[in-house]
Amino acid sequence: MHHNQLKSRKVYTLGETVLDIVADGGYSFQAVPGGSVLNASVSLSRMGVDVNLISEFGADKAGNLIDEFLKANAVQTGFCTRYKNHKTSIALAFLDSSKKASYSFYHDSPEKSDEILLPVFQKEDILLFGSFYSVKPNRRDLLLKVLHKAVEARSVIYYDLNIRKVHSNDFDKLMISFLDNISVATIVKGSDEDFMNLFGLSDPAAVYEKVSQHCKILILTRGSKPAQVFTPEYSRIYTVPEIEPVSTIGAGDSFNAGFIYGLVTSGISTDNIADIPVAELDRLAACGIAFATETCLSTQNYIKGNFEPDFWKKYI
Repeated sequence: MHHNQLKSRKVYTLGETVLDIVADGGYSFQAVPGGSVLNASVSLSRMGVDVNLISEFGADKAGNLIDEFLKANAVQTGFCTRYKNHKTSIALAFLDSSKKASYSFYHDSPEKSDEILLPVFQKEDILLFGSFYSVKPNRRDLLLKVLHKAVEARSVIYYDLNIRKVHSNDFDKLMISFLDNISVATIVKGSDEDFMNLFGLSDPAAVYEKVSQHCKILILTRGSKPAQVFTPEYSRIYTVPEIEPVSTIGAGDSFNAGFIYGLVTSGISTDNIADIPVAELDRLAACGIAFATETCLSTQNYIKGNFEPDFWKKYI
């Protein structure tokens, strides 16, 4: 797809921004800008996609580092809020022997978000949102305003559950918000852990039966095991390459970025996504797997962005 067409389809990403402080054994730490949609934004921008981050973080030194990093990576920050009286959220990530992370989060965000300038979505645009941020009661008004604009424009809406067991005590009272998010989405993506935590379901067919009552396209990832994509017409299984990961932080976020990159470089919209051809779906999934694989082989949360043309072909 030509560079001009990449720029013609904008991607908006809505979610939390944090500074990740990663410990890989011992007392060695690395600080990197993070947050699920920020990670995806950087990967997409490094591939030439026009990305606008909708988020919030502090007007402190950690926030300045993040702001400089986003600008250096050409991620648009015009819809970001910087708080003068609150600090940037911190996520401590501890890698185990399999390079999977467990997290501790430290927040100092205001109880309510400031009013922001809302994007003017176009039909060809794509909105990515998700994580626990998308069901937080004190951020729900902001989220619904953005979603309303995207739905009104008939943009493609990609929802990544990306929830953690630490929040499981809140799931029942937030179930309506989860289901509303799924209902508004064009595509729902989640891991096997997400759906076990939320619905208590492990069988992929049972997961799709539940999700399809609200959204007809489901991406189900399972770490190093094959991923599966369901549509109203068929389901497809995609093998994930065997690798020795350096870090799995950002792998799911990069999968989202890769799949969305595939959408940006396609003619798929809300008009024809229900009838997506098998070969095109295979390409989108392969882009996602390629992005995720590269991220697992790096200490960063994002791809380097130096893929060759047709990079996705070896992942089908």
